[in-house]
Amino acid sequence: MEGLNSFIISFCGSCILLGFLYMLCPSGNMSASVKYIFCLCFVCCVVGTAVSIPSPDFSCFDEAESYEILTEQNTAVTAQTVFSEALRQQNINFRKIAVDTNKTSDGSIIISKVTVYTDELPQKIYEIIDSDSYEVEVINE
Repeated sequence: MEGLNSFIISFCGSCILLGFLYMLCPSGNMSASVKYIFCLCFVCCVVGTAVSIPSPDFSCFDEAESYEILTEQNTAVTAQTVFSEALRQQNINFRKIAVDTNKTSDGSIIISKVTVYTDELPQKIYEIIDSDSYEVEVINE
């Protein structure tokens, strides 16, 4: 930030100084060469201050804390939504779906059990959402 402030101060200072000197520029055949020298001085000031700006430090973005976005509760709610939509598309009437999740030792989250509260036949439910990786329980009401 100091480099940017330095650039702005130097740029504004050189603009004011060269603007004042430009007003004092003589008229006549010397006018063009003096204006040319002022333009060269202005370009040198801008380039000199731009070179002095240090490269930006983005290390704070690399060291940002990583927050756990995926939690067991988020996974359970997402799975519940997916299973609900799958049952709705097959015109299955149900009252509630409960999803139980477990967090493994490597940090991954798995679905362990899905409980469906319905008055439909359990076989229909098993055909739609059954899997080998989790248990499906149908509670008839």
